[in-house]
Amino acid sequence: MSKAKSSQPSRRAGRPRDPTVRRAILKAARALIDEHGAGRLTIEAVATRAGVGKPTIYRNWANAQELALSAFLAQEDRRGEEADDEQAPLAALRDLIRDLVKRLRTARGRQMTLMLASAETDSELFKAFRNRVILDTRKQGVDLLKAAIADGTLAAATDSEALIDLVLGAIFFRLLIQHAKLDGNAVDAILDEALRGAARVR
Repeated sequence: MSKAKSSQPSRRAGRPRDPTVRRAILKAARALIDEHGAGRLTIEAVATRAGVGKPTIYRNWANAQELALSAFLAQEDRRGEEADDEQAPLAALRDLIRDLVKRLRTARGRQMTLMLASAETDSELFKAFRNRVILDTRKQGVDLLKAAIADGTLAAATDSEALIDLVLGAIFFRLLIQHAKLDGNAVDAILDEALRGAARVR
């Protein structure tokens, strides 16, 4: 390998060194999504709003869709920092699902859902949403259900994997079909029904 070639920097070497720059970019992206929708987000518009150059954004996000997803996920990252380690597992599960629904029901969340509905399943955007939002939430849910089984709140025979799929399946069915309300009361009803059998059988 030539010396000149090896000295070339990577296109996406990492996040901006100054965290305030990253926050400014994400804040600008969120504002533009709220104003115009995720489908109309452009790197140029974000750069102008955030007061940075386009290369600064491209060093960290390949395109506007990746940036839109990061803007959405930034909300989720803050939720994790505020988690209460002393909270009972099922109470934490309820908060986890409530928070997911709250984020998906915002204007930004609805825009993200519409954009994902038209995305190819092998696209980076779809994979990132699947891994960072859906599967991360599912894993947290499974862990909380296992903790509830361990402390005796739920029956030892409870299938935590199947149970969390029942809950998330109902949530996303309502989100996509929109045949009924999806709010805090709906989350409580879905969780109560799903958990009732597991709590009864001993």
